[in-house]
Amino acid sequence: MIVVTGDLRVAPENVAKLRDAMRSVIEATRLEDGCLSYAYGEDVLDPGLVRISERWLNWQSLEAHGQSAHVAAWHAALKEAGVIHREVVGYEAGTGRAL
Repeated sequence: MIVVTGDLRVAPENVAKLRDAMRSVIEATRLEDGCLSYAYGEDVLDPGLVRISERWLNWQSLEAHGQSAHVAAWHAALKEAGVIHREVVGYEAGTGRAL
């Protein structure tokens, strides 16, 4: 399993402009083959910070996701909103256990 985590920052007043684009990319991505979970969350204590959490079956499904039309639209929305910072990292998960 591939685990992706990260964050992106925009000016707090631009988060509202991204909500429709977030909803669209989340809904489309959750239908993709190999997507186990996909979510964005606005940080309650840090306006303008969006947390990213994803789980994928394998690297191939994550790579296909990156080539999708809905991700291209999401990147265009991010550019328009003026992303200040973006860091997203994928890891291959080993064995884990519920906490």
